[in-house]
Amino acid sequence: MQIRKLRSKRFVVLLVIIIFSSVTSSSFIRNGNASPSSNYFYKFTVDREGFTTVEINFNSTDATGDSWVFVPKNHRWNLFVAPGGEIVQSDTVATSQVIDENLYFYQAFTFRYQSSEFFNMTIKFDFDNGALIMEPRGIFYSPQIGFRSDSDGEAEVLFDENFEVNNPDLAVVQGSRSYQARDEDVAPRRVLFSLQETVVRLQVEFRIDSKPAITTLRSSDNKTFVFNTVSRYETYARNVLRFYDKIYNQTTRLFNVTLDDVVVQWYLPDFQSLLVEGGYVLVLTGGLGEININIALIRTLNGTIEVVAAHELVHRFLDKAGISPNDFLWFHEGMAYFVGVNLVSDFGYEGGESEKNNLENAAEQLIQLLDGENFASIGLQGWTPSYQPPDATVGELCVASYYVVSRLPQIVEHYWFEYYSRFFELVGELPSDFNGVKIKKISELALYLSQAANASVAITLRERWGFTVADLFESPVQDLIAEADKAVSELNPIFQPYKFLAEFVYERALLSAEQGDWDTSKSLLQLSIGLANLAPLLTFLTIIGLLALLVFILKRLSGRPQAAVPPLPPEVFQPSV
Repeated sequence: MQIRKLRSKRFVVLLVIIIFSSVTSSSFIRNGNASPSSNYFYKFTVDREGFTTVEINFNSTDATGDSWVFVPKNHRWNLFVAPGGEIVQSDTVATSQVIDENLYFYQAFTFRYQSSEFFNMTIKFDFDNGALIMEPRGIFYSPQIGFRSDSDGEAEVLFDENFEVNNPDLAVVQGSRSYQARDEDVAPRRVLFSLQETVVRLQVEFRIDSKPAITTLRSSDNKTFVFNTVSRYETYARNVLRFYDKIYNQTTRLFNVTLDDVVVQWYLPDFQSLLVEGGYVLVLTGGLGEININIALIRTLNGTIEVVAAHELVHRFLDKAGISPNDFLWFHEGMAYFVGVNLVSDFGYEGGESEKNNLENAAEQLIQLLDGENFASIGLQGWTPSYQPPDATVGELCVASYYVVSRLPQIVEHYWFEYYSRFFELVGELPSDFNGVKIKKISELALYLSQAANASVAITLRERWGFTVADLFESPVQDLIAEADKAVSELNPIFQPYKFLAEFVYERALLSAEQGDWDTSKSLLQLSIGLANLAPLLTFLTIIGLLALLVFILKRLSGRPQAAVPPLPPEVFQPSV
């Protein structure tokens, strides 16, 4: 049964700048002085596999003039000029020379033209995956539209006959603001847009009257990973599997566990979340479920899919290692972001380094916003999959989590891989409870993080980052805590109610330790250990006692004299008159 999801939020500008190179703050809003003498008309034709052909038609009634328009940077495009006109000068420059943004995938074609009467120019290019399709839904997300603001603009999207646009609310222009196409301009297979700004994207959702044919792929180097994919995205799925094969041995050494039967699949987010999510894993009653990756990531910078794939895989490793997101979501997300970007960067993927820079910039901005590193003000420690602190966005919580996890190795002066490998080695020696969880309290987490560094981290967590945590590493009951934890966790659940009592006393002992009451904590830990060790005997004696009591009660009931039945009154035997 699905309970909730661990979502990978693309809170930094990765999906905005890197993934889609989308411009918002730099959009030009048309003003009343726009010249009606020239216009750009965009035509996007989408086939049944999402492949899109693009035509940009520029018209001007001026005899001479100049303009600029966005074209793909590393993709071939063709230019056609109608007879009677010519381009007398042209160049391709970085988009930062015409707007306030340097778009990774695009450049600006600047040109000066002249014509005897009417100037017409057409630019054509193809665009893979212009529409992202996961039957029965699809979302068209256009390449970047951008042209000089002294021209008018329109755009038309034509869809394959198997598609149908059935909701005008889901046909919008995305720029510095969003607005819908007019209802009368939305038809089942055609949408027309009047462009009120000149640096925008188009987004249209459509339906497909068919079910997807799913192909199951299995990783080649090991049998751990299975990818369920539609055939049109099979190549991208195989790339993810190859990446998992690359990092699997390294991640098993880091987390000190192996995984079995990890299922991966694509998903298409809802219309509003297309640019927000990178992926998620399901949180189930028995642990974490399949890894889901946003299909929109196939249109990204090299390495971006791998960052998200690594991020979600780290969640699975953490859960298998015995650390639940229900108890430590900040640690889950921090490790997923930190380990993910470092693994991808180490393999030379450009997207990994870019995401890492985005995280660092976002962390710096968050610290400036909070006027310090005390994350208690945003409720970081209390964040769970079912509870989001009201004073923070998910993005801020993720950034704070990354910051804590990334800075701990620096503070204890250890290389991150060695430090966290030692931590998970210590966690691996701990017994797990019935649900596979090994650490439930933050003071325990801090204790093993300290032991991995051979130095206390609790003070840093408490005084620098605002966590409520006791320094058990420096406490006189450190060894007793480890002994009690082992004794209670290894106790079989059948030994009730004594396992429950041992756990309850152990929890009280930890609370006393967190308050610095070492004497009470020591006494309670010893009692917890005693209850755990004696639980089998106490359970046996309890069962014997209950059986003896039952026998005694049954014996008393069987030995009780039976009440005599009185004889019938004599008149019963008298004949009727």
